[in-house]
Amino acid sequence: MQPITAQGRPQATRGRWIWVLSGTLTIAAIGAFGSWAIVRASNSPGGPTPFSAVPTRTVIVTRPVTALNVQSYGAPIKVTTAPGPVRIAESVTYDSADGGPPTVTDTDSRGLLTLAAPACTNANCSVGFSVTVPSGVTVTASASGGPVTVVGTGAADIDSGGGPVYAAGIGGPLTVTADGGGVTVNNAAGADLDSGGGPVTATGITGKLTVHAEGGGVTVSRVPTAAIDSGGGPVYAAAISGPLTVNAEGGGVTATGAGATQINSGGGPVSASTIQGPLSVAAEGGGVEASGVTGALNVDTGGGPLSATSLTSPSAVVRGEGGGVSLGFLAAPASVRVDTGGGDASLSVPGGPYAVTADTGGSQESVLIATSPGAASSISVTTEGGNLQIGPA
Repeated sequence: MQPITAQGRPQATRGRWIWVLSGTLTIAAIGAFGSWAIVRASNSPGGPTPFSAVPTRTVIVTRPVTALNVQSYGAPIKVTTAPGPVRIAESVTYDSADGGPPTVTDTDSRGLLTLAAPACTNANCSVGFSVTVPSGVTVTASASGGPVTVVGTGAADIDSGGGPVYAAGIGGPLTVTADGGGVTVNNAAGADLDSGGGPVTATGITGKLTVHAEGGGVTVSRVPTAAIDSGGGPVYAAAISGPLTVNAEGGGVTATGAGATQINSGGGPVSASTIQGPLSVAAEGGGVEASGVTGALNVDTGGGPLSATSLTSPSAVVRGEGGGVSLGFLAAPASVRVDTGGGDASLSVPGGPYAVTADTGGSQESVLIATSPGAASSISVTTEGGNLQIGPA
């Protein structure tokens, strides 16, 4: 392994910034910009410690690269794509009390390009990288708190360590761990996102989307299938063409335009509309609004009210646990079972007759539809003291 220096400069001595080359990679330095002064300071027991930066340099890698692994130790990472060789622009920030800047290494092993500064693992320094690679290159990025941007690459594995993440046009599977940083993803072949508490926005995912937000808000749209655990943050999901699963742990949930949907709000309010398939909701006290559900409806409000309209569901099972229940059907259901646990119940159904069983516990009861004990369609309602009304749609 031989150290290389900028064109026209002598080999760096101890305490000077150098590039280290491993393997047979050919690189050429094509730019260096003036000297840097002290750029920031941090507090230490002896007073402010100066932080310095070395000149930003741009390097060209001429050998083919199929994968990139980059570590910044707290500085920004940006990876974009363009035809041609790999181009690397980097800048080093370091604690001058530790001596000179760290050694920045660039190693190539069978198409894997690794950019790092190993000394920064234990020293107070960082290296910002801006890298341009051909499309399709697989990217692994670790920022330890710095922001990360990856655009137009192949599969990507990003760990920002707390910094925000932006990823777009990712041609392979995408994995993000943000440790509290916000995550924004536009267009990926599939994504597994863990923000660690930061907000998540994901759109245009062509494969499965999995989100863990640990309290951060989640917004997703235009994906084929999604599994979301917000950890308490609000969830908004739209244009989900396939199955949707949401666990909100107290956060509110809004789902509009989805396939088979399962929602556990943990106490937060739920709004679900245009569900092309079954809808299952456990609200644990939160109010529930639903409309345009085509599949079986199964709702346990945990005490909150339920209002469901424009239903074409073939069946419905509802537990109100004290909350009022209102159901409006556009198509005649085969089976409806409602237990409000004390709340009022109001149902509107087309057609008939229905085999109706009602127990209001002595409260007001009004049944204004055609009934027959032997009817193929059935309605069973128990209000335990709440009023009941069943009328024609």
